[in-house]
Amino acid sequence: MRRLLFLLLSLPLVISCSDKYNIAGNTSQSILNGKMAYLKEYNENAMKAIDSCEVVHGKFKMSGILDSVRCVALFMDSESLIPVVLEQGDINIDIVNARIRISGTPLNDSLYTFLNKRDSLVLILNDLPHRESLMILEGYSEDQIVDEINGKANALTMQLDRLETNFITRNFDNVLGVTFFMQLCNDAYKHFGYPTTTPQIDEIYGRAPQTFRDHPDIARYFRLVNDREE
Repeated sequence: MRRLLFLLLSLPLVISCSDKYNIAGNTSQSILNGKMAYLKEYNENAMKAIDSCEVVHGKFKMSGILDSVRCVALFMDSESLIPVVLEQGDINIDIVNARIRISGTPLNDSLYTFLNKRDSLVLILNDLPHRESLMILEGYSEDQIVDEINGKANALTMQLDRLETNFITRNFDNVLGVTFFMQLCNDAYKHFGYPTTTPQIDEIYGRAPQTFRDHPDIARYFRLVNDREE
């Protein structure tokens, strides 16, 4: 989830300046008591705190007025933990053992429903090497191992692709759609070493409304793609 943080920090949508957010946090980790909780966003090449409070007896609270819906990062002291959609309403953050859950507002509920589904598929995908080792110990032939592992890997990859694509298209009109589309673009850039697209990116872009395509970050990326192809 950490790789999402950069992209989740700089994609605001303008709303009424009278909107307010309220964050109520709870944690079962006693080690967090006395630490400072921060909400930080990426601004001018640096992480800047926009709100903070101390964790006392396993609880922390923050509130403020919003001039835009944005994605920020929750920090404990200097350690980044999770992305948070800063939007109007009551946002609940529960840190129980190694699990962190954010809920209470529409975009945060949508975000963490998606992340939980995606993490479950990624967990199964990452466990395939272990399954391969077991098959070797159980005496399966190389062809049998290749067929099963590759088949499962391809099926899981397709499920992830559909999950991501459907999530973005359902959120064309808000910060989540832009954020995760830009994540796909950033992943393509890192993989190939230059700005380009993939079949998944092309499909989503082809289905997107003009308002989505005109978002400054998306328009900027596709200008880079087009400039390189000319």
